[in-house]
Amino acid sequence: MANPVDPTLVLQELCASATTRTANALTVLNAVLEQQSKITPLDFSMATIGRLSKEQGGPSTQTIRNRTGKHFQQLIEAWAAYAGTTCKKPLSVRQKQLLNSNDQHILDAIDDPVIRAVVGSLIAERNKYRDQLNTLKANSDLFIDRTEGDKTNTTLENKQLVPLEVEAIKAAISDAFFNKQGWEVMPTGQVKDAEGNEVYKRGYVNGLRKVRLI
Repeated sequence: MANPVDPTLVLQELCASATTRTANALTVLNAVLEQQSKITPLDFSMATIGRLSKEQGGPSTQTIRNRTGKHFQQLIEAWAAYAGTTCKKPLSVRQKQLLNSNDQHILDAIDDPVIRAVVGSLIAERNKYRDQLNTLKANSDLFIDRTEGDKTNTTLENKQLVPLEVEAIKAAISDAFFNKQGWEVMPTGQVKDAEGNEVYKRGYVNGLRKVRLI
């Protein structure tokens, strides 16, 4: 699993292309997010962050959710990923109690002690794997291969990069290529053109460099 991008780098990139007013708002929001990352349970929902930010003189929840608030949303998402969670509101203590209570109701309805023990073990396993799945969802992207054909003979060998492919990757992320295009590579691996428009998303160059080293 790839390491999440340092939100400080994201803040720097966002501020570099923002107005003074927006940069100040981003700085306030970043301080709120940094403080929030030290509090458990982790809560990076826009409702909570917007409320805390507004109290500190930063952007409100509505400002963050607006179509023009994408830079604020990107910073929140970066901090959430860095903390190993998402922007979804975490379950309250009451909600967790209800979930545990429902499991207990199922067990209480089983008279046979052997079957009850087996079902209890299955519920515990389910909860463990569900927690692991939620962690994976919070820290990874899912890619679906829609290509057709028989893949039964696919082996590890034919998944390795051949020298020609390695050279192509090197050329695609070389300084000479970027200079020729007039593009700039940001610390987060994002690529921008001469006018500051995004050509490739954050992580592009860093990811290809890692692939090249495999």
